[in-house]
Amino acid sequence: MKTAVIDSLQCIDLMDQKLSINDTLSYFQDLSEHHDSEIKLFKSDSKNYIASFNWYGINQWKIDCPVELYEIHRQQYATTEECVLLIKKLYQYGNLDNEDKFIDVPIQHFTLNEMIEFRQEDKMMLRGEDPDMTSSSSSQSPSTIKSSSPKTDNESSLVLGEQLDKKQGKDAISQRPKNTVDISKKSKPIKEKSFFSI
Repeated sequence: MKTAVIDSLQCIDLMDQKLSINDTLSYFQDLSEHHDSEIKLFKSDSKNYIASFNWYGINQWKIDCPVELYEIHRQQYATTEECVLLIKKLYQYGNLDNEDKFIDVPIQHFTLNEMIEFRQEDKMMLRGEDPDMTSSSSSQSPSTIKSSSPKTDNESSLVLGEQLDKKQGKDAISQRPKNTVDISKKSKPIKEKSFFSI
């Protein structure tokens, strides 16, 4: 099985290396705890990987297995020990199709965290609970809490019905034109003939 190992902190950048299971496990266990640390496993085609293991947090990895590349990916979070077992299964069977912890994620539209959140809301609704009324964040593990990362520069925000680029920020809100009344077009008072003006 071919392996690609990326570890920017240790300056490791291996591509298309045919490694034994022991070498792959050794590389995996030595990866730095950094969000760029990743190991990918391939059968033969180096463009289509079978599974990737990305460091996500302390003793937590995000596993990604494409079903349809860049469309539907089976993903899950796992501990280091679980990843070791899954790597052994990959070498033994060539896939992870029979693993039931994976969630199908349409990666162009949703993240794994969002799909986990949707699943939890569905379970709550099936139990007759209202997901909006219950504070579900207290029952979630750190891996399932949706991160509140800022939008990228090319995304736009919707503020009071107007689209503003992120680059403009708060200054754009304060620079919006204010509704003003044109005083020059104010109607003139009507002169009435009163008893005293005769």
